[in-house]
Amino acid sequence: MKPFLVIGNIVLSGLFALWVFYYFVNGPLVKRRTHTSIVEPDFFLLLPIWGIGAYLVWRYFSKREWDSVTYVDIVLTNVTLWLTIPLGFYIQYVCPLIGGIDE
Repeated sequence: MKPFLVIGNIVLSGLFALWVFYYFVNGPLVKRRTHTSIVEPDFFLLLPIWGIGAYLVWRYFSKREWDSVTYVDIVLTNVTLWLTIPLGFYIQYVCPLIGGIDE
C-alpha cells in the first residue's frame, strides 16, 4: 500500500503539473484566437521544478525500507511534492519582480 501511495501521488501530481503547464503555455483563454497557436514561454520553469521535487521524493523513499516508512512521512513528502507546482509559479513571477527585472 505504501509504494502505491507514493508512486500514485508522483504520477497524479505529474499529470496535474503537465495539465497546468500545457494550459498556461498555450496562453490564457482571453488571448486565444480561433485558428492560431499562442505560446507563452513564462511557464517553462514549472516542469523542471516539479521534476526536481519528484526526483527528491523518489530518492527519499528509495533509500529507505518500506517497513520503516510511516504514513506521516508519506503525507508530508507528498504535500511537499504538490507544493512544488505553486513554487514554480513563485520562482517564475515573484523572484524576477523582487530583483527588479522588467520584461
